[in-house]
Amino acid sequence: MKAIPVCAAIIRKGDRILVAQRNHHDELGLKWEFPGGKLEPNETAEECMVRELFEEFGIQSKVKGFLGENTHDYGNKKVCLKAYFVEHLSGEFQIRVHQSVKWVHYSELKDLDWAPADIKLVELLLDHYGYRS
Repeated sequence: MKAIPVCAAIIRKGDRILVAQRNHHDELGLKWEFPGGKLEPNETAEECMVRELFEEFGIQSKVKGFLGENTHDYGNKKVCLKAYFVEHLSGEFQIRVHQSVKWVHYSELKDLDWAPADIKLVELLLDHYGYRS
């Protein structure tokens, strides 16, 4: 089974990270994730992030760097989730797709009920900023 390429945004404001809760009627409903979505054919990861964040939140953004990736097999599908550091350039966050969004301190990230593919990215993020115990 070929992995579906998916991009995830790490948007930071001070010592907080933006996290999004999947809609209750979605697959993996109410699980937390880093926002993003599927990479379209002939689209770069940077283009995907900018497009997805505009579609999901109505914001303008810019990719600043790569954090890491995780391939996860859900049984019915496999995803290759690549996480990018993203800067919020402009626009007010509008909740268009998710149940809710919130800014979470690094120390609270592990307390959330994450979508399985995002768990490894949480660990990579905490390692990156030296918050892992």
